[in-house]
Amino acid sequence: MPFAVLVTVVSAALSASPVPAAADPEPDRLVPKRTVREAPVDLPSAMARFWVAYSSGADPRKAAAILDALLRAEGTPSEPVRRAVRMLVAHAGGDQRRAWCERLDLLGVPVPPRHAAFLAAAFAASDQAFGLSRQTPVPTAQTAYAGHVPARMTDGDAATFYWSDGAPQPGTQFVLDLGRVRPVQGVAVAMGTADRPRDFLRSGVLEGSVDGVDWATVRQLPGLPTVTATLGPGSRDVRYLRLRATAGQRHWLAVREVSVRPGPTDAAGDGDPATAYRVTGGPVEVNLGVDQPLERIVVLADRGTRQGVPVQVRDEAGTWRTVGRLGGEYTDVAARGIVAGRVRVLFGPDSTGTAVREIVVRPAR
Repeated sequence: MPFAVLVTVVSAALSASPVPAAADPEPDRLVPKRTVREAPVDLPSAMARFWVAYSSGADPRKAAAILDALLRAEGTPSEPVRRAVRMLVAHAGGDQRRAWCERLDLLGVPVPPRHAAFLAAAFAASDQAFGLSRQTPVPTAQTAYAGHVPARMTDGDAATFYWSDGAPQPGTQFVLDLGRVRPVQGVAVAMGTADRPRDFLRSGVLEGSVDGVDWATVRQLPGLPTVTATLGPGSRDVRYLRLRATAGQRHWLAVREVSVRPGPTDAAGDGDPATAYRVTGGPVEVNLGVDQPLERIVVLADRGTRQGVPVQVRDEAGTWRTVGRLGGEYTDVAARGIVAGRVRVLFGPDSTGTAVREIVVRPAR
């Protein structure tokens, strides 16, 4: 759900049940205007007002102070919400380092059920402020039969499946776009169904590509309904995976699931701050797929990360250039005017154990 829509839904839910005004036995004309006090703000209203201030770009500090006082009165269970409010205030004020420190303290903290919607919206807003995004793999294939669409190849449910509306012919392709270049260790493809066990690709090849133009063979299909492939011994950078038929067959094709096993460094570029890559004494690299002009490079790491570690880009000539150095748990490096296809943080043996949460590469606009 987009952040703006999520905030709207949360705000509406929080303000749906206003507190009724107390009955006043005396008409207002008998009460001097200077003694009339505003009705106290309840927690749902305070949350809704805070979201209005934050999402509109106004200064949210006053609304945050009112909300914080109400949350503090609730006691310990509301501490994660108070921290989330401080995180968003820091984002609004442009203090991204402070916002990241607050976010670190929220990792793994139990979420109070009654405040789950607020925290979900807060995390979505924080992701947006940091430039984080989580891509969902998108499969494409020839026309599907009776609603068995390609998306069923990657829905995580082996009971659903993609089903072609005809038998594959030589050159027929089934492509999975991972959304970005990812380090991949292994791939598994489950074909056929209980009712149609012979609907699998008999002659074909599993291939990988960074750009969707140049393809490399991952493995030849073994003529079995289940295919597994290791891209090792380490990981291989790919964005696209495809099954390509090399011969025709009589049976149609049913694909229950295509699953990808990412390499460890994928955690540093998956758009999810809850995951982390534990440095093993070598560089952490992000492959952009193609050379492109950059704007900024942001590195989000755990506390205790060593300062001064080089942040480098590989330019069009294939040369690694240092463009900045780590500043601890939060680093923001300007890279305007640089064209590069890869970014890395050049950790050495003395950095073993450091956790990198995300390397965010922002392309030039």
